[in-house]
Amino acid sequence: MDTEAGGITSPEEGCLMPTEYLKVGNATCTTLALVGLKECGLHQESSQLALKAVGGLEVLLNILRTRNLRCNIGALQVLESACGHITTRNTVYKLGGIQVLLGLVGHTVVQVRGLAASVLAQVCALPSARSALIRDNGIPPLVKLLRMDTNTLLGNHDAAMAVEGAARALWACSVSRAGRTALLRAGGLEMVGGLLGVARPSLLVPVVGVLHQCVAEAVFRERVESAGYTSALVKLLHSPTPQLQILATKAIARCSVLEATSSRLVREGGLEMLVNMLRREARTYVDVLIEKDLAFAREYGLVIDAPGVPRSRKASMMPDGAGREGASLLEAGPEGATSAPEGAGDASKGAPVDVTGHEQDRQESSPSRQSSTKEGQDADDLQNDPLSVAGEGEGGAAEGGNSDLLEAVAEAMWHVSSLPEHVVVVKELTAVPVLVALLHHNDEKVLTSVVGGLGEAAGDPDCCTILLRGGGVTTLIQLLRRTSDKLLLNVTRALGACAADEEALEALLQQDGLRLLWSHLKNPNCRVQASAANAICTCLQQESEDLAEVVRSLVGGIELLVSLLESESEAVLSAVCAAIARIARDPQNLAIMTDYGAVTSLSKLAVRVWNCPREGSESSCTRRRKENDSLRPYLAEAIAACCVSRETGLLFGQAGAVAPLVQYLETNDSTIRRPTCRALHRLSLEPENCVTLHQSGAVPLLLEMLGSEDEVVQEAAADCLRNIRLLALQRCKAQGRASRSTPRGNHSSRR
Repeated sequence: MDTEAGGITSPEEGCLMPTEYLKVGNATCTTLALVGLKECGLHQESSQLALKAVGGLEVLLNILRTRNLRCNIGALQVLESACGHITTRNTVYKLGGIQVLLGLVGHTVVQVRGLAASVLAQVCALPSARSALIRDNGIPPLVKLLRMDTNTLLGNHDAAMAVEGAARALWACSVSRAGRTALLRAGGLEMVGGLLGVARPSLLVPVVGVLHQCVAEAVFRERVESAGYTSALVKLLHSPTPQLQILATKAIARCSVLEATSSRLVREGGLEMLVNMLRREARTYVDVLIEKDLAFAREYGLVIDAPGVPRSRKASMMPDGAGREGASLLEAGPEGATSAPEGAGDASKGAPVDVTGHEQDRQESSPSRQSSTKEGQDADDLQNDPLSVAGEGEGGAAEGGNSDLLEAVAEAMWHVSSLPEHVVVVKELTAVPVLVALLHHNDEKVLTSVVGGLGEAAGDPDCCTILLRGGGVTTLIQLLRRTSDKLLLNVTRALGACAADEEALEALLQQDGLRLLWSHLKNPNCRVQASAANAICTCLQQESEDLAEVVRSLVGGIELLVSLLESESEAVLSAVCAAIARIARDPQNLAIMTDYGAVTSLSKLAVRVWNCPREGSESSCTRRRKENDSLRPYLAEAIAACCVSRETGLLFGQAGAVAPLVQYLETNDSTIRRPTCRALHRLSLEPENCVTLHQSGAVPLLLEMLGSEDEVVQEAAADCLRNIRLLALQRCKAQGRASRSTPRGNHSSRR
């Protein structure tokens, strides 16, 4: 409708006249008015608000309650265009539109079903509308719409649009946990998975979107893997549709938590595809690393120069920088050589060779942004809105690739690298240097996944060397100054893995990394505290006077560590006990810890984890015992390390730590028995503790330990029994001497 030609000056005036004709009640007049509304530019936000302002939404919903097919289709088409704005969606929901649209989902005409589902998909972006649809049992009718033959979808446009609309509605509902539960109960997961083979990108986007939301929960991940849907997702990584590629990558990233899925990725070539995507999206950061350290880039496969004409160092004299000393593998062409600009000469003469053998896309592609806006999600919502899933990464595409895609790819590689055999594959694909380059990314979510992947890979000595040579350890230390708990958790883990390497540990200590790690023991997040304590424990694995001096130089450091023995987190307690066991090897540090009450705190902790509390359910008791079992070996090791003299042994005995340790021997876990026997052996050096051991029933348990296959356990148990026996013999001798020195008259008088 030409508003200027008709004298219409505002969107309200453009919508007012067709809306008035809708109220006439004549079917033909209503149909013509609906056509007029469709031409009012409802894709614009101003027109959508104008339609709401003139009361058009109420009239449209009333039309949907009639049985006129043409009017129903026209009203649904207008609503589909008008529900792009959050205010319009909210009005439709408050006017009871969810119930009206659900009634049309079961219509006999396919086009009506599809349009109703499409409008539902937009309205259900609101948490309140989504909850209403789930509460009204609206998931099963939508799942029923998905039951259609694949050949029919390819040949029937209306049927394909109906299935697509239902898939989008289910995508919107699957954002909440209640929606996913209802979907699983209605058998929707199998129906959605069956559509992965349809060669229709517009349908595959919501289908993969549903899977992406569902696999946030473990039960869905296991079902998706067992049904083989992850293989279809791996194939979709090659999709030319950016939004579909991003969603498939995100779904794979969540599924790759399972070992079976990560193994499937490696086996079916998915990991190689992910690495290629990582290189493409990280091109800017890799180029910066190449310019910073060309020797490192050449050594570890970021660039490789073919033998031939020597290169000029004056790159500015060459057109388009063709004379650089090295070119990134990310810029390689399909024939294994870089695609040189016009006038740069033959690419095969002295040009860098692409060792990957894969063509890389040089055009930055950014997914289309949906025009809709949504309000805040409820507590069960995940981060991604189905209506704007791929739009957030556009801003960073020019600088360093799509952030959404980078985050998903890095997360998938992080999970895959959790297995040592997969780290070898990642190393062979030269992905580690690319991850090192991405440590300078400005997106915190991308950084979290990148650091997580490097933390898993750093367990391999070669990967740790690459991380060190590329300046990754320095960057990780700088990241310790960030405030994001998720990022700090991965950074501390990565530094803990690097600390196992002597060169990396030396670099960490020189750059004040130990102090920064120690500062995170004050972090309010228990997981960050535990991870930092574990990293500190790894740093202190070497018996060095310099390290002991560094620990003493941290003002308040030992006091802070001892104070964490009052924590309620089992992970924190385990990590702190392990760190105390390492620190106690230095006599001066042990004396400082003793002054701060480490012996008393360890003794209280031993009593605390002795038995499961009697109150509470049986399941909670079982869970508590499992947690205690994970803590007991570290606690026993800490007690053994601190009990180096009879004085400290006496302190432990007076604090009541001996009897609880005896009960630790009742387990069949060798990881608990070994440190417990060592601790009991050292405690038995004090005679009073030997009495407590005997009274607590330690002798039969120690005799059993003599038959252990572990020589350390055998020796510690034998020494402990020897000390108990020596004390008993000394007491017998003392009693014998006392009886011989006492006159018989005294014996008779006592009787």
